[in-house]
Amino acid sequence: MGLYNVNDSPLEWLIEAVQGLIRENPFESAAITDGRVRFIGGLLLLQAGARLTGEGTFDWTGPGSIAGDWEVLDGGVIRVGAVLISPVGGGRIMIGQGPVGIILDGGTGTLTMGNIRMEGGKIYAGTGANQVVIDGATGKVTLTSGLEVDEGGYIQVGPTRISGAVEGLITSLLEIAVKTPLFRIVGALRVTQAAVFDGSVSMPGLIPISPEDASPHKPGAIIRDSSNRLRIVTN
Repeated sequence: MGLYNVNDSPLEWLIEAVQGLIRENPFESAAITDGRVRFIGGLLLLQAGARLTGEGTFDWTGPGSIAGDWEVLDGGVIRVGAVLISPVGGGRIMIGQGPVGIILDGGTGTLTMGNIRMEGGKIYAGTGANQVVIDGATGKVTLTSGLEVDEGGYIQVGPTRISGAVEGLITSLLEIAVKTPLFRIVGALRVTQAAVFDGSVSMPGLIPISPEDASPHKPGAIIRDSSNRLRIVTN
């Protein structure tokens, strides 16, 4: 059993301990009031793999950024790698930049991918004289310029096919009807099978041929002579 010195008083130790706490300022300008921690001009620093977790709402006023996989920029823009999420104009999502960039605009309801834009049920490809418009409501495709099909390609419309082969063929499982007041051919016309004319035919440039030379064909008939020329049998 240790000896107790009656001259030693714990009150002096308590006074020194309280004075040490008064002199110290471990939280600098921090304060805890009703469960709230407040820093005035201080710094909250987490190091060595520390983690900040919480539950509830997050409210921040003023500019700031979070380095890492994502970042909050000025104006409330969130950046995740090459993706930007912005509240500007009703909300906007931007993926990439330049001609390969993709922009989803919530304010205008458009999706833009380079020179391709989707808006109001339509797809716009290209600009100016080279623009192509695909209308999902009417099912129509509008071409500002021409439609070009490479050699070997074709356009299929039901049973009819327009081929981009060397000869430029138009084939169909059924008949092909050309309904126009005037069908003009600039150049030669070759018919390898039969030609049927339900109405009148006017060919003022045909060379006439006599019935004797055109036998057994009757007057008015159009025949091909030995030189492969179309001629009309006269009276």
